Amino acid sequence: GAVPGVIGWMCLIVGLLIMFAGMAALGVRTSLGQPAPVLKQDGLYRFCRNPQIVGCFLYAVGFAVLWPSWYVLGWVVLFAAIAHLMVITEEAHLHQIFGDAYLRYCQHVPRYLWR
Repeated sequence: GAVPGVIGWMCLIVGLLIMFAGMAALGVRTSLGQPAPVLKQDGLYRFCRNPQIVGCFLYAVGFAVLWPSWYVLGWVVLFAAIAHLMVITEEAHLHQIFGDAYLRYCQHVPRYLWR
């Protein structure tokens, strides 16, 4: 129907916008694995510590809504699990680099969009 199509396309578009905005704010090199020169805490990073992951997940959900299948659902679940493991690893790394400043940031900003 029309409603799932609208929801699916909105998830795809908003997900891509969030993902690319997060990459632009962080810097493409840092987004692709180069060391972070500073702890990013403004822009999208005021609301969420991992906007790129949230954007990618929203994109994947949109894809699943538009082209539903068990196969697509499996990929969404697999992406969520792998992305979460990446985030946990990255958090340990950022704590090592930025110390207490990173812990304070974590206390005020959720990992994703919720506490």
